[in-house]
Order: sequence, then C-alpha cells, then structure tokens
Amino acid sequence: MEDKSLELLTEEERKLHEEFEQCKSLEEVEAFIKKVEKLNESCENNEIPHYDMTLEEFDAKYKLATLEDIQRKMGWKL
Repeated sequence: MEDKSLELLTEEERKLHEEFEQCKSLEEVEAFIKKVEKLNESCENNEIPHYDMTLEEFDAKYKLATLEDIQRKMGWKL
C-alpha cells in the first residue's frame, strides 16, 4: 500500500519537510532544528482540532489502511 502520509501535511509543513530532506550534514540538520524551534516558539498555542470520523470514513478519505488491515492489527478479526 502506498504511503500517503505526506498528503496529511499542511503546505507549511510540506515545505519544512522538503527543507529537512535537503539537509546533507549534521550541522545542516542542527541548524534546521534550531529554525523549527524558533518557529514553534513564535506560534500561538493552537489546539489540535478533533476530527470525529469512523474507520470507514477515515479509510475513504485518506486511503492509508483498509478497515480489514486495522481490524487484523487490533485483533478484532482473524
């Protein structure tokens, strides 16, 4: 199954992810981490929204895992 987790990121988060992937040395990674920490400090304390959806709705929206896969992993279905 194809990984579609990057589709869940906002535009800003995608840009940061791409910037992180461009880091080639430990120094660049450390500089990137400091930049992200400064960004996080400047952000307001935003609450993460709660999305109420069933497993079927989640699967239909994001196509990350099938309902059967989730049920097997949780031991609900053999």
